[in-house]
Amino acid sequence: MNNKLLLVIAFLLCPGCSSQNEGGKNCNGPPRIENGDIITLSEKQYRSGSSVEFRCQRFYAMEGQKISFCDNGIWTKVPICLDPCMIPTAELERQKIEVKDGMDASENIFVQRGHSIELICRTGYVLAADSSQSASIIHCDGTTPMIPKCKEIICNSPRISNGSFRPKRSIYRDGDLIQIQCNSGFTFEPDNRGQVVECTKNGWSPLSKCVLEITCQENPIEHGTILSPKSIYKEGERIQFSCNEGYRYVDKSDALCTKNGWSIKPQCTQMQCPPPEVTKGHIEPKRSQYMYNDTVEITCYKRVLFTRVTRKYISKCTANGWNPPALCKA
Repeated sequence: MNNKLLLVIAFLLCPGCSSQNEGGKNCNGPPRIENGDIITLSEKQYRSGSSVEFRCQRFYAMEGQKISFCDNGIWTKVPICLDPCMIPTAELERQKIEVKDGMDASENIFVQRGHSIELICRTGYVLAADSSQSASIIHCDGTTPMIPKCKEIICNSPRISNGSFRPKRSIYRDGDLIQIQCNSGFTFEPDNRGQVVECTKNGWSPLSKCVLEITCQENPIEHGTILSPKSIYKEGERIQFSCNEGYRYVDKSDALCTKNGWSIKPQCTQMQCPPPEVTKGHIEPKRSQYMYNDTVEITCYKRVLFTRVTRKYISKCTANGWNPPALCKA
């Protein structure tokens, strides 16, 4: 260290040392510290006001000032090197745990006082104290560190009501997969086409079961026809239908099979026409409603013609209304 800098530090830490430097007593060699070294040049005698610097060995933490001064024949307080925490690799191996981030653990691991290290369970293991976790922080505070225990992730054979699974084993380990097959009339829940579940630290995932399959029956549609019919429809499937000539959809042309049955009731109702609006003539027969294909005779008043030569004409109720339209021209 630069001599001028040492003098400044000496003045700050030991104000009286500089004034005693000329007449103060010399010091013998500075005291040694356990697990530490003096890194300044060694001398037989040290003048009052001179200093030495200490350094702790690897993994040891220094407590106190790293510089000690000769003060009239006596050395100021020297630092202490605090022991690190030791983690035996044999214990890590026994507990199926390792240091995170790939630290070389071929030898015992040392953690400096006041520092921390993260340990993680090996793949396929979780903490025995908390199976939802696989990592633990060890803080070195001077006490013997407690190495957490890890346990292997194990899943027992699942109980599948109304279904079966394969492959069959007594126990399953982390990452093992099984495929579930539901009995006839039952379906896999949740919806998973592969019907595959995995052994994880939280058990089988996803949680699954075979539930009664939701189906909708095909019912005949009066005055209509089902397109591509089949006897049973599964949940989520649609039925398409068309209405016969002269009939129209009550709602729409398809329905969805849901857990509550068909989303709508497929229905066809006969087409109708309101009475034609004739202001300059009259119609026969008169009704409040006319059915599909019904006809009326429209007679225009005198001097009012449907065409240039016709006062009477026939109009028919169609899917698009009256044809030809009711019209009497002056």
